[in-house]
Amino acid sequence: MSLLPDPAGLVNTLLNSAPIGIAVLDADFRYLHINPQLASSNGQPAEAHIGRRPRDVIPDAGPALEAIMQAVQSSGQPRTRFAASAEIPPGSGQLRHWEASYHPLPMPDGQPCGILAMVEDVTARYEAERVQRENEGHLRRVLDNLFAFVGVLAPDGTLQSANRAPLEAAGIRIEDVRGLKFWDCPWWNYSPQVQAQIQHAVLRAACGEVSRFDIVVRLANDTLTPIDFMLAPLRDEYGRITHLIPSAIDISARKRSEDALRQNEALLRQVVEAIPDGLMMVDEAGLIRLVNSRMENLFGYSRATLLGQHFSYLLSETQREQHHGKMKHYLQAPSSRPMADSQVLLARRRDGSLFPCKIGLSPLLVGSKQHVLASITELGQTDSDTAHKPEPA
Repeated sequence: MSLLPDPAGLVNTLLNSAPIGIAVLDADFRYLHINPQLASSNGQPAEAHIGRRPRDVIPDAGPALEAIMQAVQSSGQPRTRFAASAEIPPGSGQLRHWEASYHPLPMPDGQPCGILAMVEDVTARYEAERVQRENEGHLRRVLDNLFAFVGVLAPDGTLQSANRAPLEAAGIRIEDVRGLKFWDCPWWNYSPQVQAQIQHAVLRAACGEVSRFDIVVRLANDTLTPIDFMLAPLRDEYGRITHLIPSAIDISARKRSEDALRQNEALLRQVVEAIPDGLMMVDEAGLIRLVNSRMENLFGYSRATLLGQHFSYLLSETQREQHHGKMKHYLQAPSSRPMADSQVLLARRRDGSLFPCKIGLSPLLVGSKQHVLASITELGQTDSDTAHKPEPA
């Protein structure tokens, strides 16, 4: 017949190997037994606890713990999963945190005669949560100090959070928009078309796609402002989409600059078109890159035909080779040459007819490349004769 293990030894083994702290205290709350896990958490060896009270071992928390034990023993009702903390060692400034449960130990007659304490040391968890709170607080402060829009959506488009900048700009609070579908928020609900565009971006992001486009957002006092908007999915370590992240920056200054540039370009185009002479810009290869309307009228070619052609295309066949070399030499040392100082050339119209003209040249850099701006004036018969008349001796 096999021998059964000693019950007392078995209980002692179980208590000592339990993954949480366990202690047994008598009716006066003196330790009768404590396992190594709880003793270590209290900062003293197990033998230093026996016969002593919690207030003797943990001066900071002991009296409060004994008060809870007294209530448990008097009522016969357990107190479960309550939090406690103390400096371990005392005076070290290092807090240790526990989650404890106290159960009454009854005598055979049913009267309580002590306390069974089960205590889990949760210091590591508390510290991890504290670090996480600090990191989240730091991230929130960073986001709140950004001028950009940053938010967090559920995969179905429900707004969960947004940084301070877009809320203040729109004159709203996070409580006004949290829980709303993103496209129903005041930033977008001024226009069904804009709402539909935002909703479509949400659907794409929920499927794993990133959307980016310029859109107009509504701010306080119904002010409409252009923004560069992006919506991207956020995935967990398993690749599952857990959130959607909208972000945006104000591009009103960029739009103003672009509008001003377009206006300047339009004004420049009007000036070029209003010049009474033919005007063309030639690059360093001699190819025509710009012409005005007068050039079209003067030569009979459309603008589309002239652009990309070599400038010699507009000269008579006898002058093409000669002036091709002259232009190459000019580009090596470009300088302004007024029309009055230029020779009379014969230009060729689309119909093959030739007409006398003078050309003024002005060098200019486009980017880092040399170009030449040429102004072409058609000469009448009198002008042509005068241009060929020899100077008096």
